[in-house]
Amino acid sequence: MNLHEIFDYYYDRIYSFTLVRVGNVHDAEDIASNVFVKVTEKQHTYNPAKAAFSTWIFTIAINEIKMFYRKRRKNECSIESMTELVDQVVLDEDLMRKDERILLFHVINKLDEKQKNAILLKYFGGLSCRQIAEFLGKSESNTGNILQNARTALKKELMQFYKIS
Repeated sequence: MNLHEIFDYYYDRIYSFTLVRVGNVHDAEDIASNVFVKVTEKQHTYNPAKAAFSTWIFTIAINEIKMFYRKRRKNECSIESMTELVDQVVLDEDLMRKDERILLFHVINKLDEKQKNAILLKYFGGLSCRQIAEFLGKSESNTGNILQNARTALKKELMQFYKIS
């Protein structure tokens, strides 16, 4: 893939993944741009024998997000920033109302880091279970369990919120 094709294929995925993690459109745009600057500068270091390209580029994204938080000394998205976030994330409007999406992002933020990354890579990054497994350094079956446990935790939190038994 040339750089233009990489950008076209990955930008929306990286941007959505980043937006969910930082909760601010402008910061997400800056971080996504930084990811592609790094990809341009470091593309020659990519080794397909070590990892899939998607794993490599999402690792760069995670590192950029970590750098963002180190600079800002901020540990998680504030609930106040979620309103802007849900306006920007592309989800089917018929499936969820805005307040439900805010709740979903709040609940995702409660997951442990491994589960949060797995859910975000799957549903916002569009990665397969195999790609997520490679990213997490886990087996595919272990990653499937992480995703299932994360979905179960999300469901439990949402059921508690809605007082469903």
